[in-house]
Amino acid sequence: MGAKTTVVHAADVHLETAFTEVRGGARRRAALADAFVRIVDLALERGAAALTIGGDLYEAERAGPQTARFIFAQLARFGGPVLVAPGNHDPYSSRSLYARDDRPPNVRVFAEPAWAPYPLAGGVTIYGFGHAPAEPGRPFANARFDRPGTRIALVHGSDEDRCPPGKRATAPFTLAEIVASGATCALAGHYHGGAVLCDESGAPRLAYPGSPEPIKFGERGSHGALVVTVENGRVAIEAVELARTRLIDLDVPLDDAASEHFVLGALEMALAPYGRDDFLRVRLHGTIAPGTRIDRDLIADRFGGFLGAIEIADETVTADYAAIAREPNVRGRAVADLLALAEAGDADARAALRYTVAAFAGTELRP
Repeated sequence: MGAKTTVVHAADVHLETAFTEVRGGARRRAALADAFVRIVDLALERGAAALTIGGDLYEAERAGPQTARFIFAQLARFGGPVLVAPGNHDPYSSRSLYARDDRPPNVRVFAEPAWAPYPLAGGVTIYGFGHAPAEPGRPFANARFDRPGTRIALVHGSDEDRCPPGKRATAPFTLAEIVASGATCALAGHYHGGAVLCDESGAPRLAYPGSPEPIKFGERGSHGALVVTVENGRVAIEAVELARTRLIDLDVPLDDAASEHFVLGALEMALAPYGRDDFLRVRLHGTIAPGTRIDRDLIADRFGGFLGAIEIADETVTADYAAIAREPNVRGRAVADLLALAEAGDADARAALRYTVAAFAGTELRP
């Protein structure tokens, strides 16, 4: 049996990101740094022959000397070869952190948008492709990997066939291009949700680790690092979840709320499952009584202390059913009929009241 070579692969740490979707940006930036430490810990625990980073390790616009010292201390702690393929957020240039004189000697940065080999033990070669400030084009368009053994391509770019909605394609490629290049498989960065794509035989051909912590709301897939093992020419990939923070979109119905006390009680119940590592965007919806107070500052003060952060979107509709039922028009007749049924115990009529009032007000109530 041949020797086994292990590589730990990570990408899209995005150190120094400016989080704008909810409050708590400083806490989330600290969580990114903690996650990067866990990546290095994982590489040490698994006895990795190399640590690969598929770009966007940091945000170039906001990273400075402190960021460089932190990154370099962690990579030096690993000790073995660290292979970095810069991405569109951390492209290589003479002014980038990667070009600093105090970069540890065990760190190899692929500084150009052209493939370069780095041989490892066990007949494994890592081919790296780096971003410069200019858009690099299609990395695999004319690539030809022909060294003997296992050929692993390291790149930051977009799998065109699986580009998420709203995600800009950068350094695009297809799985067919990877196969045609002669690469055994590609380890990539750019998509924040992790995924491993295999061919018909079950062999992995393209893998994204995902960001080690979620960066934006709505990201799908895993968040962590990949443990890649090569033995007897066969590649196996294990996804290791590392994320500790969660980004959550939560809907809280306030149907027929008549007081601030009701509002706070509904929020207390809805938020009970969440804690300090959870960052929530909460949508309040439903038809509420006139004058019912929804105080965003009070909500943040009352509940924000045990959450990572909370942002409130108030999409409630105000309605006095009894007053509307007295109106001498179509809306009044419709509400009067539904109100009579609701007061007789018809739950469907109570729900229909809310949608009817919203419809007449020109507001769409989402379920």
